Amino acid sequence: MRDLQLTTDQDLVDLVFRTVVDNYKRGDAATNRDRSQENWRWPRPQLQIAAHNTSPEVVLERAIAAACGRTGRTDWANQVPVASGLIAGAADGRRAIDLAHQCGERHFELIELKIASDTPLYAAIEIIGYGCIWLLARAYPPSLKSAILEADHVDLRVLAPMDYYTRYDLTELEAALDRGCRALGQAQGVTMTFAFHALDERLVGSSTCNDDTLLGALDNRISWRVGRKE
Repeated sequence: MRDLQLTTDQDLVDLVFRTVVDNYKRGDAATNRDRSQENWRWPRPQLQIAAHNTSPEVVLERAIAAACGRTGRTDWANQVPVASGLIAGAADGRRAIDLAHQCGERHFELIELKIASDTPLYAAIEIIGYGCIWLLARAYPPSLKSAILEADHVDLRVLAPMDYYTRYDLTELEAALDRGCRALGQAQGVTMTFAFHALDERLVGSSTCNDDTLLGALDNRISWRVGRKE
């Protein structure tokens, strides 16, 4: 996705979708959809962190999963694989959604979590790419059932601290990506939206938040536009 070539009138969401579809077809991914039993697993939170992995995103997502386990919540999961085994030899086979949240029956959020890496645009392309894979997985479903694939409403979100966004005015980009996602979703018979969300500052680099604070902050996220709730 880093090599996408854009023109001023390009529908970015449509371009991402066509790129994903092309890769899917060339790699014969539909034929390989049952090679892994891990894709779109739900809910199976991942709690282990390798000793060498100090990524703040990984540490936070594991903390969220652990808090859910301790409080008995089953509406969140982390590291949901989407492309394992789909294309033989592909470097993208380990791609996974950082966080998935079940909002209601047949309604999920798919979230790209960022603390300090990459840019808002790159994060947006990542999660929109996963949304496109979701559309294809629904069209060519694996044998193993998944509540995520049975959903007909998916909200694609970038979740990052306010500092991550401060260098940019994302108003037009967010609106354009949301329009593109809604149009693509409608064409595929589902609802799909996009937005940038702000991560509560208490969760950034903190290992002392209690479970209620952590999960409450996630439940009450706000838009990247300070003070305006989604």
